[in-house]
Amino acid sequence: MKSQIFFFTLLSVASAFVPSTNKVLQLSSTTAKHPVSLPRTTGNFQLEPLALLAKDKASIEQLNEEDEGWSDKTIELVLLSIWLVGLSGFILENNFVGPWPALMKTIPERWFFLSHMVGGMLFGGGIILTTCIERLVAKSNNASVLQFWFDKVPTLDGLIVVPALTISMISGTGLSIVRYGGLNIAPPHVDAIFWTLIAFMTWWGVTDLSTQTTALDAVNEMNDRYQNGERDLETPEVVVNRHTSNVVSCFFVLTLYSMMVLKPGTLFAFPWSPWT
Repeated sequence: MKSQIFFFTLLSVASAFVPSTNKVLQLSSTTAKHPVSLPRTTGNFQLEPLALLAKDKASIEQLNEEDEGWSDKTIELVLLSIWLVGLSGFILENNFVGPWPALMKTIPERWFFLSHMVGGMLFGGGIILTTCIERLVAKSNNASVLQFWFDKVPTLDGLIVVPALTISMISGTGLSIVRYGGLNIAPPHVDAIFWTLIAFMTWWGVTDLSTQTTALDAVNEMNDRYQNGERDLETPEVVVNRHTSNVVSCFFVLTLYSMMVLKPGTLFAFPWSPWT
């Protein structure tokens, strides 16, 4: 399994450089077909060849900058995919096999409980807060604000939401081990919480992470048009459509907290749970 993930990572990272190679080859081919020649001068020094050379250099630098950003985003998505697979595997291991790793049994319950509360607070608050902010940003139709937001959203996710979700799920698993002997023999509501978390991560990865690059490209194009003098620009459709995905993510959060508050005795039965 580890070798497959490592091979997938190398393949994904390597593929990020393919468009860069194609663009450079295309530019080289164009230059070969239409070489820049120095015209003959009869006294006055002409600046046209130098201008053409500078233009070609600027084009190459622009292509390099675009490809560098794209490859960075690809590496980020690959790392997030590995994180998603690893965390889901940790939960599934504890749910179907038993307590793992054994060290979890030696950690005091209060430490798990504190970590679970802090992780859940940052995770839920981050999802709801970013949904509200992104909606305000989209309604502003401001190209500079949109570009700033979509350039910083991945950083915000990486620094707050992803670590908070990881801490919350690992500490929640630890609580189930300390309180009930393991996630695989915990009450149905605990089982339902983790399945809902896995469903949320799948939804978030498919609808949110997958559209961040497209949205950033769209707002960059919008900002370029604004810098060129266009006015009364509208927010790109891909940005507007993300609001639906974000609202569904908020409902996932509300569902999770409802399950945590509605303890056994008030929580409705889950017929798909193997313990009912």
